[in-house]
Order: sequence, then structure tokens, then C-alpha cells
Amino acid sequence: MSEVRLFAALRDAAGTSHLRSDAPHVPALLAELRERFGEPFASRSTVATVVVDGEPVDPTDERPLTSSTEVVLLPPFSGG
Repeated sequence: MSEVRLFAALRDAAGTSHLRSDAPHVPALLAELRERFGEPFASRSTVATVVVDGEPVDPTDERPLTSSTEVVLLPPFSGG
């Protein structure tokens, strides 16, 4: 089970900042979370930055997620 951390608007939409998932890769994880949390999480997650073990990745990246993997989802931030 990979560790998943949610921040800002994604955390608010999901009602949690931390969860675990058995998803095999990022696209499956995003699909699982969108189904689990519905709107507005689903639409907010389409513009999120996905970070796997400290490295930004493409949301279509199918590298395997393992029990030692940390996935962070960051919504766009504004401000200066």
C-alpha cells in the first residue's frame, strides 16, 4: 500500500490529508480517488501536480507504486 498525501483544496474535497492505496500506478490511483471522493475532488485532481517519492511525474506515468512509495497530490497554487 502506497502512502498518499493530499494538500489544500484536494485535502478539503477529500476530507482527509493522508490515506493509503493499493493502486498499482498513478493513473489507477487517480481513478480510485476520483471515484471514492467524487466532485469537487475529481475536477480539482485533473489539474493537480503529482509527486512520487519527491519527484514530479506525469499523471499518466505507470511506474509501479509499492508499499514504500509516497505520492503527494498538490493542487495549483496562486499568489505571489
